[in-house]
Amino acid sequence: MCPDRLDVALFFPRLTVFSGGVERTLKVVEYSDRANLHFTAYISPAVIRDSEVRRRLDALERSGRVALRTIGSDHTSPERFDAAMIPSEFWIPALRRIRAQRIRAPVFIEFHQLPYIGTFDVLKTVGVDDPGVIDLVRFPFVSSKILGDGLPFFAFQTAACVSSVRSLARFRQGRVMAVTPVTAKNLAALRYPKRPFVPDVHVGVEPDAVRTSTEEELGRDVKIAVCGSPQFPRHLALFERRVRSLGVEKNLVMLRWLSREDLYATIRRSKLLLYPSYVDAFSITVLESLCLGVPVLAYAIDALRMIWAARKGVYLSPVGNPTAFAARYAELERTQALSSIRKETARQVEVLEREFTWERAVKQERAFLESAAS
Repeated sequence: MCPDRLDVALFFPRLTVFSGGVERTLKVVEYSDRANLHFTAYISPAVIRDSEVRRRLDALERSGRVALRTIGSDHTSPERFDAAMIPSEFWIPALRRIRAQRIRAPVFIEFHQLPYIGTFDVLKTVGVDDPGVIDLVRFPFVSSKILGDGLPFFAFQTAACVSSVRSLARFRQGRVMAVTPVTAKNLAALRYPKRPFVPDVHVGVEPDAVRTSTEEELGRDVKIAVCGSPQFPRHLALFERRVRSLGVEKNLVMLRWLSREDLYATIRRSKLLLYPSYVDAFSITVLESLCLGVPVLAYAIDALRMIWAARKGVYLSPVGNPTAFAARYAELERTQALSSIRKETARQVEVLEREFTWERAVKQERAFLESAAS
């Protein structure tokens, strides 16, 4: 236990959906007493638009884990904190709110991914594994082809990402955490000149929760549960159009956002977690699935290759090749390998539970805040 309490002002980005990054921040607040941290969160209806986030913050306030204050009120005189935290790569609007609120404290920024574009993993579909600045020219074209939005959209997103990272390099008072080596690698690819703080562990699982939550290739129909909320409604519309064009409506069960208990129960009942993501820096979903004893099949993006590839029950497929992805699943099921794979996956659960704890994560948060002194 750290002897001296650190008082931290917390400024969220604009939140419209519940994400893994938001879950991490809320869990750090929930376990903050393990590292003698105390958070004061500055919020408003314009910033916190997701009802689940607000519900969780209210519960944390009732438990004494956080003090909630409304942005724009009671800032006639400066307030001093040990740190002002921005738990997001969308740091510029939050920094403006810190200054408008007249907070006096060193600023700490946590990058979960690159702003706007997430990661460079989509470039793996054209053979670029270790991108540099020159590959930014190709990024909008490849993203438009693979992900479906128009070229102008991705060109704007790429320009906004570069602008944000360059501004961060000029912001000398800001300390930066890259939550995983994947994010640090992507910042380096954009020539971010400083060495960010990279925690040993940045997320955890709760053992009690994971223990108690209870077609052509195969020649039969496959039933897939689709979980999660899209950040933009147009992405859901695009997904639904593709489902209809492929004629696989009857194979999908659209569950949307689920509570943790319902999500865990759904994963546990599944043979395998299918995770064909192009953008991720860690994936708490992969960790949770493995802790539930359920194997994972995913694209070989950096987060999976660098963090999860050596774990039992993790199978990778070439990025952007859905045919190979489906064939890999069919092979696993057709050879009756899934039963033995699940047993191997389950044998490592205790190791994962010891390694990935929220207590370790919040102590790493404390180490990040104390890094300013050195």
